[in-house]
Amino acid sequence: MSHAATRAIDVLRAEGRRVTTARRTIIELLGGTHEHLTAEGIAEDVQRAHPEIHVSTVYRTLESLEAWGLVEHVHRGHGAAFFHLAASHPHVVCEECGRVLDVPAHEFAPLVARVRDVYGFELDIAHNALMGRCRHHDS
Repeated sequence: MSHAATRAIDVLRAEGRRVTTARRTIIELLGGTHEHLTAEGIAEDVQRAHPEIHVSTVYRTLESLEAWGLVEHVHRGHGAAFFHLAASHPHVVCEECGRVLDVPAHEFAPLVARVRDVYGFELDIAHNALMGRCRHHDS
């Protein structure tokens, strides 16, 4: 199990929450991949490993884990949102091929500071992916 997944499980226990099979499976899945999984993809993976866990349980578990600050979802334009363990880092998505890249938050720090200072607006760069074209689709 990844360090991030172990930490998330520890947080559940420290807050007195049960570590159910669904919670553990979703946390381990998200902590063990670099893929950007949609709720549907997570449900498919969970059901393959644990057919007894109903799809609705997966969706409710994702909602709970997100409400508790352990999981984040990111909107990507017109596509389905994807999920990952809480890390608060921005993403960029290629509109041509759908490739999703994690970008260190410090890369956007100057933009975030400028928008805050000039416009009095605090950007949440981790909640919505920035859309564009990757180097394989430059025109």
